Amino acid sequence: MTSKDILLDHVSIRFGSYTAVDNASLTIKGGEFFSFLGPSGCGKTTLLRCISGFVDPTEGRVLIGGRDMRNVGPNKRPTALIFQNLALFPLMSVAENIAFPLEVRGVGRKDRRRRADELLELIALTGTGDKKVHELSGGQRQRV
Repeated sequence: MTSKDILLDHVSIRFGSYTAVDNASLTIKGGEFFSFLGPSGCGKTTLLRCISGFVDPTEGRVLIGGRDMRNVGPNKRPTALIFQNLALFPLMSVAENIAFPLEVRGVGRKDRRRRADELLELIALTGTGDKKVHELSGGQRQRV
């Protein structure tokens, strides 16, 4: 292992009863071009946030250059992460984020909610309207 290699050793990440990453193990060589590919909600962003130090693994270890990154903050790691939050309002629910432009235009509350629900169905996020933005996966946030 070189000083820039990243090793994920049986990493699992859970949020309550939801498993976002289940027993991931891999080595990324220093300087290697690497991509995580998969469907929305499969844990790609969560794994990147874990490597960068923004999310702790529930189980397993993240090693960079052979050093265990447990208790090493994002500002002390030799990594970088570009956030995906775009222009979503973190204190609003998903439906409120979608309906906000309608509210600005003076559309009534019931009509805003109905239209937000229609859009949630269109982007395959039915049932997520009452969730907060941070409860969605990176791919789900992009669709909102």
